[in-house]
Amino acid sequence: MFPSRPSKTHTLSLANEAIADASKLSSLFNFIYKGSDPTRWRAAWIIEKVALKQPTLIIDERDNFIHLAMRPNTPNRLLRLLLTTLHHLPDAEELNIAFFNFLLDRMIDLQSPPSVQSIAMKLAARQSHYDSSLHSEFLSIINNLELSYYPAATRSVLKRYI
Repeated sequence: MFPSRPSKTHTLSLANEAIADASKLSSLFNFIYKGSDPTRWRAAWIIEKVALKQPTLIIDERDNFIHLAMRPNTPNRLLRLLLTTLHHLPDAEELNIAFFNFLLDRMIDLQSPPSVQSIAMKLAARQSHYDSSLHSEFLSIINNLELSYYPAATRSVLKRYI
């Protein structure tokens, strides 16, 4: 199903197939949850494209994606795709405080790649709008960060919130 070096065109084609066929979509979810690392990443890349085009098809998997993202052994490149997919989904009716705290940790973690820091910051900012105390906490953390420690990509997103 997956070539060794997937192209964006092939990935978009597979995403369109998954949108049209629920069984293909289901098999992609299985690859993400039970597959080996390269396969999980490729399936997550396709699902991220599905979420961009048809977020309603992914909403039922939100909690599973959150739990997988919060696992300590989730590779950063899979984590980035899971967070990006969650970013494409409409906001949940109920705020998951554990996930919000996870996002705060990832956005300030200097060991995380800039892509993970940036998407975690965007998700945390969006979720913080549900509660004024959470928004105050988010802004307090952002305002107290030392920008010089972060890469340019992360600083760019940080400056949006300062």
